[in-house]
Amino acid sequence: MLRFLIVFLFCGFKHSSQDADTLLTTILNIENDTTRVNQLYKQGFDLVDKNPQLAYTYAQNCERAAKKSKSLKHISKSKNLLGRLFYTHGHYKRAVICFEEYLRGSEAINDTLGMAYGYMNLANAYMQLDYFERVEYFYLKAIYYYNILNNKEEVANGLTNLAVHKHLQKQLDAALENYLKAYEIGKELNNYNIKANCLNNMAQVFLDNGNYEKALAYNYDALELRELMELDVDVCDSRLSIVEVALKQKNPSLAEENLAIALEICNKIGYTQGKINYHKLFSELQEQKNNHQASLENYKLYKQLNDSILLTEGDEIKFDFTEVAEPAYTPVENGTKNMWLLSLLSLILVIIPFVLIRYKR
Repeated sequence: MLRFLIVFLFCGFKHSSQDADTLLTTILNIENDTTRVNQLYKQGFDLVDKNPQLAYTYAQNCERAAKKSKSLKHISKSKNLLGRLFYTHGHYKRAVICFEEYLRGSEAINDTLGMAYGYMNLANAYMQLDYFERVEYFYLKAIYYYNILNNKEEVANGLTNLAVHKHLQKQLDAALENYLKAYEIGKELNNYNIKANCLNNMAQVFLDNGNYEKALAYNYDALELRELMELDVDVCDSRLSIVEVALKQKNPSLAEENLAIALEICNKIGYTQGKINYHKLFSELQEQKNNHQASLENYKLYKQLNDSILLTEGDEIKFDFTEVAEPAYTPVENGTKNMWLLSLLSLILVIIPFVLIRYKR
């Protein structure tokens, strides 16, 4: 089972504590423009997956605060947040517009890291739109800037994404070349995750080329690393990839062994997609063994589970990000805040002598 790895890069930070609505009001009352924009940015990213509608409110306010500050850095940053939100929820054309503005801002202030992020994000968005003509150029630009920054991990991620792009276009030699480059960087960094994903994807290249021995060997290498990292979902996927190769080799015993382990993992962690793939491959195995009844039963289970997932996905709320309630807050003026502070200080100065005199008596 090919699990293409596309790395989506963004400048985001996690921050959680108080209620999001209350926090929004607090942040909007911050006087310093930079602090206000940064806090809105952080909170918006934290809510992108949890509460898209509220994240959009943060993103809009981040954009307003950025424009008020007249800082190109802040404005481009707010566009990155909006782009991330649109991308995550399938509004790829709107994401592209925001990412382009973010990139232009990063270029104008000569922000190398921002340019690297911008090109990578644009490449990923265009990939989703099947606009392949510009994808390669954007990935290469992102890799170029990450090389300037000497950020080898992100260079490897960029090469992996470029390899996925080539793989999807059936340019298998070019895909393999870029997977290998990324893998070598993973070796240099001793990064198990990079190495495992490259090995997994290279195994698929060999499978697509009909080189089943190499496909099997690379899948086992990926499996070993994933087991070391204790990544149950990825371990299950590697087991199912081995089954796929075993079926091509007409090796039922190898297929059965790995199917049994994969099913055990699926049941242990509740991995639905793994079960879907399991029933599909088990059906193919039974067909090879001429157990037509078992093959049909498992194919039906595969279809039922797969259809239920598709139905659930179809019922998901689609966020159009058009009607967002403005936050209910009243900015506190500096003069008002100073008056309250002065009044409180005066009250303290009156009370303390009174208490001391009374205590003395």
